[in-house]
Amino acid sequence: MMNNSTLFKALSGLALASVFTLSSCQKEDFMEEQFQTDSVQINAQHGQAIPGQYIVVFKKGSSNLTSTHVNAMTIAGRAATVALRERMLLATGITSDAVQQTFEGNVNGFAARLTKDQLTQLRKNPEVAYVEQDRIIMLAKPGTDNTTTKGNSGKTKDEKTDHKTKGNGKKNTTEPTPEEPAPSEPAPTEPTPTDPTPTEPAPVESTDPTPTEPTPTEPSPEPEPEPEPEPEQPASNPYTIITPLPGETLPWHIAMNGYGDGTGKTVWVIDSGIDTDHPDLNVDLQRSASMIYGDASIEDGFGHGTNVAGIIAAKNNGSGMVGVAANATIVALRVFDNTGYGTVSRAISAVNYVINTGKPGDVVNMSLGSGISSTLDNAVITAAGKGILFAIAAGNSATDCSVNSPARVNATGVYTVSAMDRYQNFWSSSNYGAPVDYTAPGVSVTSTRIGGGIGSSGSGTSFAAPHVAGILLLRGEVFSQGIVNGDKDSWPDPIASVE
Repeated sequence: MMNNSTLFKALSGLALASVFTLSSCQKEDFMEEQFQTDSVQINAQHGQAIPGQYIVVFKKGSSNLTSTHVNAMTIAGRAATVALRERMLLATGITSDAVQQTFEGNVNGFAARLTKDQLTQLRKNPEVAYVEQDRIIMLAKPGTDNTTTKGNSGKTKDEKTDHKTKGNGKKNTTEPTPEEPAPSEPAPTEPTPTDPTPTEPAPVESTDPTPTEPTPTEPSPEPEPEPEPEPEQPASNPYTIITPLPGETLPWHIAMNGYGDGTGKTVWVIDSGIDTDHPDLNVDLQRSASMIYGDASIEDGFGHGTNVAGIIAAKNNGSGMVGVAANATIVALRVFDNTGYGTVSRAISAVNYVINTGKPGDVVNMSLGSGISSTLDNAVITAAGKGILFAIAAGNSATDCSVNSPARVNATGVYTVSAMDRYQNFWSSSNYGAPVDYTAPGVSVTSTRIGGGIGSSGSGTSFAAPHVAGILLLRGEVFSQGIVNGDKDSWPDPIASVE
C-alpha cells in the first residue's frame, strides 16, 4: 500500500484529473479542500512486513461468554495459556526482550522477533495453529488548517430499504370471509325446524337461544388485528435528537451526516490514544489501555486518535464542536506511538481486548489497516459475532481494499467506509471495492485536536469511518441518503446517514 514513487505520481495525476473535470462552480472550493493540508501522505513503511517479526497463534482460543455476554477466559484457562506460551518460548530459546505482544482470549499466542530456526520450530509445533508475519501500520500526520464550513444533506434515498422495511404479510383473505356467510347454505336448514315443531321440546329449544347472547362477545377478537401494525414499528432503533448549544460549532460534515445524543453509549477507538484532558471528549480512563509494550500511556502524542474521537462523540457542552453521537463514552486503545507507527499485532491485541471486555451494542472504530492478516480479520469477525459493531476505514491508497485487513472483512456488524467530499464526490485517494459498505465525509473535515480546541483534521477514510461509528452508536444500523458520485467500482457506495 502506497510504498513507491510511481504510485505517488499516479495518485497525484488522478487527483489533478478530478479537479479539471469539475464544473467551474465547484472547482475553486474543491481545489481548496483537496490540497489544503491533506492527511494522506505516502509512507514507504506502511503495510510493509516487519523483517523477522511474526505472529504466532495457538490452536486453542477462548469463546466462552460470561453472564454479561462478554468473552472471558477462566483463571485456569488464562494460566494454561500463559504456561503454554512460557514453555514454547523456553523450548525455542526466545528471550523476553524479543516478545512484542502476548494474546490471551479469543486469540491466544504471541508476537515476537524470531530467528529462522525458531520460526521453523514453531511452525512444526503441534500446539501452534499457524504463524504469520507482522506488518507495519503507519498513520499520516493530521492536518493543521481550520475549516468549519457546512454543507447540504444531499438527496433522500435509502439504499437499504429492502433490509429495513417490513410488510404486514396480509393477503386478500378478508374478502372471501364475507362470501362464506352467504345465506344460501343455511336456507336448506329451515325445513329441518319444521319437523321438530310438533314436538314439545321445541319451545324448550326456543328458550335456548338466550345463550346465543355470548355471540356478541365474538367481536372481541376483532382487536386481534390491532397488534399487527406493531411489527411495523420496530423498523429501526430510535435516537435522541439534540440541538447544539450556543457556542457549539456544527461542522458541515456532521450536519450532512446527522447527529444525536450518544450519552451512555460506548465507542472503542483503536488508534493513537486520546487527549484525555480535552474538554470536549468524555474518556473512560478505567477501561482505556495501551497495547504498546513498555508504554502504558493512552495519551495521544500524534493527534490522529483525538481527531477520530471528536468526530464520533464530541460533547454538546456549549464549546468546541458537536460529534455524531455527542456525549458518548470513549475508550482509548492505543496502538500507534507518537510518531504514528503501529503494528498489526498491536491491532490484534486491541480487538482481543474488546472481545474480552466489551459488550453487545458497543461500537469499535478502526481507522487503520495494512496488508492481509487472517488473525486480525478473524478477531474482528469474532467480536462482531458477539454483537459488537465495527466501523473500519477503507484505506487511502486509491486501490481495491479487498487486499487490506481489516477493511476486506465482510460480516454482519462490520462496516467498511470510503470517503467523499462535501459535494458527495468520491474522494480520489479513497480505496474502493466490494467490501465497502458506505461512504461518509472525509475531505477537509473538522474535529478535536490534541492540546484542546478544534481545527481541520485534513482528509482520509480515517475520518469517514468515525461518522459511521457515530451512526452505529445512535441507531445500531446505518441509513443512507443517496449514493456517492464517481465511485471507482461497479457498486456505487451509499452515503451514510443517521436517517
